Amino acid sequence: MVGKKQGDYRPRRARPDKPDAPDRPDAPGRPDEPAEPGTPDEPTTEEKIAASRRAERRAELQQLRDSVAGVEVDRADRPDIGHRENVADSAVDAHRRRPALAVGAITVVLIAALTAGYLFWSSHRSSPTTQPPVPSPTAPVDTSMITDDTMLSPSLAKAVIDQSWKVTADQPAGTPDSPVPACLAEPQDDAPTPAEAQVRTLTTSDNGPAALHLAAAYRSAELATESFALIAKSLGECNLKGSYISSARVISGLGDQATAILLDDPAQNAYRAVVANRTGRLVNVVDFAQAKTGPDLDKAAAALGKLTDRQCTAAIGVCASNPRVGDGPPPVAGDEPGFLAVADIPVPTSHAGTWGGLSPGSPADVVTSGCENVDFTTIPADSRAARSYVLIDKPKGMPDTFGLDQITLTMKSAKAASDEAKLITKNIKNCSDRLPTADVSEISGVSGTGAEETAISGSVALVSQKISANKTSKYRVGIVAAGNKLVYTFLPRTPDWDLTPDQWETVTVRAAQRASQVR
Repeated sequence: MVGKKQGDYRPRRARPDKPDAPDRPDAPGRPDEPAEPGTPDEPTTEEKIAASRRAERRAELQQLRDSVAGVEVDRADRPDIGHRENVADSAVDAHRRRPALAVGAITVVLIAALTAGYLFWSSHRSSPTTQPPVPSPTAPVDTSMITDDTMLSPSLAKAVIDQSWKVTADQPAGTPDSPVPACLAEPQDDAPTPAEAQVRTLTTSDNGPAALHLAAAYRSAELATESFALIAKSLGECNLKGSYISSARVISGLGDQATAILLDDPAQNAYRAVVANRTGRLVNVVDFAQAKTGPDLDKAAAALGKLTDRQCTAAIGVCASNPRVGDGPPPVAGDEPGFLAVADIPVPTSHAGTWGGLSPGSPADVVTSGCENVDFTTIPADSRAARSYVLIDKPKGMPDTFGLDQITLTMKSAKAASDEAKLITKNIKNCSDRLPTADVSEISGVSGTGAEETAISGSVALVSQKISANKTSKYRVGIVAAGNKLVYTFLPRTPDWDLTPDQWETVTVRAAQRASQVR
C-alpha cells in the first residue's frame, strides 16, 4: 500500500525483512532455513495463502489510491529517506496473484468462542489432590496455604467496587463445574498440578458486579512460577469472545510476580479486571466483572496486595509491603511477539467479525493513505516487517478493503525513531498542501509506556481521499516511536466498519508496546 509512486506496486513474498546483522534474534518472523539439495526455495502454503489474501486487499486499496487523478508524491527533497536495498524483499510470481483461498485454510490466531460470564474448567484438567504437599527444604508439610482468611473477602471486594458483597460459593478448583477467571477457560495440558486449589465467587445485587478468586498452591516455588507464567501468557492473549485488552498494568512489589489487564466488551458494555500474582508457592487470580464502567485495576491490585500479605509467610514468598503499579503493556503473548496480539484489537463498530493475523511480511505489502510521504521500505533501519489483520470469517457487508496493518521498523537509535515519527506526523498534517484531494482531521497526540518503561509518543489522525464527486476513501492512521522502534498503524474505514477514536489510540499505542517487548 505505501511509499512508491502510484502504479509501481508489486506483490511481495509474505516474509519479513532479514536484519542487516545475521545474529539479531529480535526481528519478527521465522529464521531462514537452508533448502535441501535440489529443492527450490518455494514459499510454504501458509505464505502463499497469506500473500494471496494480502494481494486481494492491497489491490482494492491500490485501486482507490490510483483513482486520485493527477496526484504524485515528490520525494526529491527528502534527504532523510535512504536508498538501501531491502534485500529480504523478493517478488512473487504473477501466477501467485490469485483470489484468496478458503478462509479456513488461513493460518491465523482465532479468538475462541467462549460463553459469557465465568466459564468452566475443562474436564481434562487434573483435579486437585487431597494429599499434603511433599516435604521440601523450604516448605512445611502440614500447613495449608489456602484458608478462609487468605481468600477474597466481601470487605476487600467492597474496596474495589463500592457495593455490598457476599460470598456465594467456595469450591475446589479444577472440577467440571468450577468457574474460572476470564481468559483461563481453555485447558493447559502442560500446566503443573496444584497441591491444593480453591475458587471463591462473590456477588452483589441481581445482575450487579461479580468477583471470583482462584488460589492455587504448589509443592514448590518452581512449579508455582511455571503456573504463573502460563497464566500471564493466557492473559496477554486473552480469548474471551467479544472482548479486547483495553489497558494493562506493570506491577512490582506485589509478591514475587504480578500482572493485570482490563478487558472491554463494547457490544455488551461489559468489563473484566483481572489481576494475577505469585507469592512463593501460591498463585492468585482475582477477576472483577462489571457493566457500564470498568473496575479500577489499581484498586483490584491493592486488594490482592492485602491478601498477599496474609499468604506470604505460609507460602514462603515475598509479601506486598510496597507495591508499584503503573501503565504498561500486557504480558508478552501472541503468535508473533513484537506485533499486535489478536486480543489487542477491538471488534469493529459493526459488532461482527473475528480478527486473525496473517503471516508477517514486508512493508511493501502495505498500502498507506498517501499522506505519510515516506517509503517504509527504504527508511534507514536495522530491520523492518509488517503484519496485516483481517476478519477471517468475512462477515456480511464487510468492505473488501477492511483490515488493520502494522509496520514496525527497528531504527538505528531512539532519536532516529522519534525524529522520523515527528516528520511523518508533519507530513500528514500538511498533506492537503501536496494532495488537493486529501483532507486530514482529528489529529491528536498519543503517549504511553512500553516494556522496561520505554516512553511511547506519536500521533493519530483521520485521512480522507476524494476519489470522485460521489466517493471518498477514509482511513485511520497512527505513527509512534517507542525507544528505537518506529510503528505505523493503518485502518481503512466506513461508518459501519471502523474503530472508535479512543480504540484507535489504544491500538496504536498497544502496537508500540508490543514492539517494545522485543529487542
